[in-house]
Amino acid sequence: MNHADELIAQLRVIGRLHEFGSGASFSRQFEGELSEERLHWHLRRHCFVRRLKSEVLVQLPAKRQVVVPVALNNLDEYRLAEDDVVAWLRTQPLDLKVLGAKIAAALRAERLAQLTALQRLAARGKLAAALTWIHDFLASGEPLVVFCRHREVQQAVMERFPWALHIFGDDGVGARQAAVDAFQRPDGPALIVCATRAAAQGITLTRASNVCFLELEWTPAIHDQAEDRCHRIGQRDAVCAWYLLAAETIDETMARLIQRKRQVIDAVTDGRELPDGGLIDGVVRELREGRPFRHLHAVALDSGAEASLAGGAQKRWRKS
Repeated sequence: MNHADELIAQLRVIGRLHEFGSGASFSRQFEGELSEERLHWHLRRHCFVRRLKSEVLVQLPAKRQVVVPVALNNLDEYRLAEDDVVAWLRTQPLDLKVLGAKIAAALRAERLAQLTALQRLAARGKLAAALTWIHDFLASGEPLVVFCRHREVQQAVMERFPWALHIFGDDGVGARQAAVDAFQRPDGPALIVCATRAAAQGITLTRASNVCFLELEWTPAIHDQAEDRCHRIGQRDAVCAWYLLAAETIDETMARLIQRKRQVIDAVTDGRELPDGGLIDGVVRELREGRPFRHLHAVALDSGAEASLAGGAQKRWRKS
């Protein structure tokens, strides 16, 4: 969730929007400073109940999220594309609300397409390093779940590890379940490659306690759900999620955006006060303003994350 308006549809579906007035009054009521904290307490009073996994499964060790910076092998191509995108973004108003609805919707879709193209270039450029990292990890003998977004990345991993199992968008229900069953067997293949949106929910992969992300999605909930394929009932070890991100690229900007979105969600669900500063088209703003991407080693996807060393020098965190 980016702002309170995104809850209006859910409140309408469960028949509780009338307790806040209309959708328009809901929007007016929860805008401005400390709106997330106020929204939390209003939801708690009317219709919101939350039980944390840590409260229900007290025996389940906590997750860790670790950033692994990797270098691009197509850096020149990426920089040219990034310069083109930045130049295009600077021809538009930063806040699309000043435009008509149809024009704003068209520009928003075009922005997403341009940013997705940058993501794809970054993913392509870090593939060689990512495949080496996966190979080195598998040498430890521990099973691994790999999540990726674009088809070309999925295919590249399967070409490097043709014996691996997979769950992709075009796999049928039977094929997906067969892959899950095979991976869960103690003697099954040690690697399963998953399309993030196809495998982030509804399956159990607790044989592995390590999850690797080669690409980022736009919402933290998708990553959290994907990590929880391993971090769920039946898991005995502490789960570690490895995020292979390209330094000084859109990867780094998105990592900060994901963390910011987590803060917004936490402010609403936990009643926490949100740190100063708003989230308005964060990636676009940073690209337009030309902020240098030089902080990946300090990026943490949650408060318990640690940055590992890049390339072949990284040391695997050992399960306790």
